[in-house]
Amino acid sequence: MFDTTTVDNIKSKDKERSNKILDLDFTCFDFIPSAILVQKDNEIVYVNESLLKIMECDYEWIMGKSVYKLFEEENNILSTKMKHLFNIEDGEYRIKNSRGNEIEIELKCNDEKFGDSNFIFLNIRDISERKQLQAELQESRELYKNLIDILPIGISIHDGKTFSFVSDSYIKILGYDSPNELVGQKLAMVADKVFQKVVDERLNSLLANNIMLSPIEYKFVTKQGDLIDVEVISVRFSYNQKVNIISTVRDITEKKKAEENKKLLERTLEYDRLKTEFFSNISHELRTPLNILLSSLQLIELYVVDDSNPKIMDIRKYIKVMKQNCYRLLRLINNLLDITKIDSGYYGLDLHNHNIVKIVEDMTQSVASYMEEKNIQIIFDTDVEEKMIGCDKDKIEKVVLSLLSNAVKFTKPGGTIDVSVHDLRDRVKISVKDTGIGIPKDKLGLIFERFIQVDKSLSRISEGAGIGLSLANDLIKMHGGTISVTSEYGIFTQFDILIPLKKVENENVMSNSDQYLDRWIDKKDKAEMVNIEFSDIYI
Repeated sequence: MFDTTTVDNIKSKDKERSNKILDLDFTCFDFIPSAILVQKDNEIVYVNESLLKIMECDYEWIMGKSVYKLFEEENNILSTKMKHLFNIEDGEYRIKNSRGNEIEIELKCNDEKFGDSNFIFLNIRDISERKQLQAELQESRELYKNLIDILPIGISIHDGKTFSFVSDSYIKILGYDSPNELVGQKLAMVADKVFQKVVDERLNSLLANNIMLSPIEYKFVTKQGDLIDVEVISVRFSYNQKVNIISTVRDITEKKKAEENKKLLERTLEYDRLKTEFFSNISHELRTPLNILLSSLQLIELYVVDDSNPKIMDIRKYIKVMKQNCYRLLRLINNLLDITKIDSGYYGLDLHNHNIVKIVEDMTQSVASYMEEKNIQIIFDTDVEEKMIGCDKDKIEKVVLSLLSNAVKFTKPGGTIDVSVHDLRDRVKISVKDTGIGIPKDKLGLIFERFIQVDKSLSRISEGAGIGLSLANDLIKMHGGTISVTSEYGIFTQFDILIPLKKVENENVMSNSDQYLDRWIDKKDKAEMVNIEFSDIYI
């Protein structure tokens, strides 16, 4: 910094010299808060203290120079204008002071002629601080605008009739490309005509009363002419002594769709519940008279034992047909009851530790005589003699028997069915492979769907409702396992079951007498199960 004492001395001497050179008195400028500079012809003859502060210099540094020399810094806009235009225009400029620091100034210029001399009077004001504040204000405005534009809701400002501002998110919601497409336009341009009266009434109410309107749902029209669901909230505010309204708009089209889907789902679930109750009730109602019919047929069989009587033979043939069809009905009813229980969540597993190899082998042997009658060879194979696993024995038997029944339906006489059990350490694999007609590739993905039949021809050799495989899939899933199918049309079909190796802890072991009774009941039940499961296959 310069020595103020020296500056004062120089200032005093320079003033005296200037006043001697000029017959003009500039001392009145000393009291002006603005920076003043006076140039006579091409020489600066007066500056006040305010200018010295702006330029951070002393009288000795500035006096005697020309204005052009004072501002001839490189890339200086002011000096360029002076050099090329030979005059100085009023305005704002960026200059460098004596220390090389850039400052923003506001400059006003006036030129006068006194005698033979040309005078230039410059009024300079340091606006660096103001420019900094303006820059910060502009930065804040841009920041707020960016914040508004990135909000997921659209924001608009209007007077109840005409848009004066819309955010980028607002135009995106309505499918426009630029805010200029809406600014200055009527609100009726975006509101659906059905809601126009409601919109006008609410906005007029808001303009008359300083309140916040509660959220309301409208339909807006996009630039493309599509209707979208929106939620609008509006509030009144004053700006530039005028009443304006700021409205937020949120696109709720997806929300409305979700609500509609939810209602549709609820109706579907209610329909499924009613359907489940109907199947359950009708199945119970059908099962009661069917059990009576089966009991009556068994009783009749006790009295028709004379094989020598042709009429008795006919009666026994018809009894067999009646019993087979009763079994078919019983199989269908049982399957319907099972799937309704599964759907309603009331179907549980009775888990115990069983030798899965024996379960599959016994089930295979129980159909051996039937296979022999159909001239189909059935082969059982295993790589482990015993594998204990926690499972529901009845359900596993039902699944295996269902797969065997499915294999028989589509295997011609002379064909082969292979049943195998393999130990995979943490899992057990059960496979049923037949040399039947196979499954077309386009049907493989549907094979476990309910009520789906691969063979829908009138000439098929078996009947069925398309429930068995779907039920088998559900039962294996309940065990935490999977069931899959591979097939080559016209050559083979193979079903593979994978069940995780889990055991039931702290299970009581049955006594020998209980095991004997269980085997006796089991043998009797298996015969009944085979008769029911194979009842829809023509012999």
